[in-house]
Amino acid sequence: MITAIIRITDATREKLAVCHYGRKMLCCMQAYGFERSFCQFFMLQSDSGAAILMLQNSTLLISSQDDFSGDTDAASELSLFIDMHAPFRVEGCQSLLRMLRLKDYGTLARSVFTLVRGGISPLFDTDEINDCPRLDDVYQILSEGFPNLISYPLWLTDTSHMVRHGFRQCFTYFNVTAATAIYDYNDHVLIGQVATKRAARGKGYARDFLHWIANRLDAQGKTGILYALDIRKSFYEEIGFKLTESEIVWERLHEAEPDRKKGVL
Repeated sequence: MITAIIRITDATREKLAVCHYGRKMLCCMQAYGFERSFCQFFMLQSDSGAAILMLQNSTLLISSQDDFSGDTDAASELSLFIDMHAPFRVEGCQSLLRMLRLKDYGTLARSVFTLVRGGISPLFDTDEINDCPRLDDVYQILSEGFPNLISYPLWLTDTSHMVRHGFRQCFTYFNVTAATAIYDYNDHVLIGQVATKRAARGKGYARDFLHWIANRLDAQGKTGILYALDIRKSFYEEIGFKLTESEIVWERLHEAEPDRKKGVL
């Protein structure tokens, strides 16, 4: 059974805090509450356990520590829920995702990397780092790296709100490379939306910039992670980041790029 959530208990909050999916949900819960139409929360309950769902704009996120392997009833109900809401991307609890049977969707392989301290080129100029950039500038960089980036109004509304509440931070380097701390919760940070303008690619900006971020997080006693689809996996391996998980995500086929190598942020 899937029901709407209007509040969570301390016990549920503790369960969410142990994984990267749940931590993102907790940040959104604190920033948005439970009454926003574009950020809704639900609970799926079955004989296998319980999962928390967050439907935010074009993404359905699922967090659970329970094992739903073989639970066809839970998978069937979740599949109907997805069919009704038609999110672009479905990600999260792998035992549920691997049970789904979805029309008009395909699976993508995704890796989770832990950021590791690394050396930085002597040409790297810390004076060119902006840790409070204009969000218009950030979006302009991202729009060149992510053809399926969500619309500017949606991106700006979410990003500016999360930044104001202290859960998110954007960075730029030379105003041509961008990265974002999607959430910062209890010393756990998810880094995403990494892109470089086409004219500045091949100069090592992203490599040095990511090492600078990794070194900064390590000095602060924080653990950083990031997601990588297969097209970018080798890059993060080459710069020394640690592969910690392999997972699948579902994406709507008719909205994805023809080669399905990138998706909506």
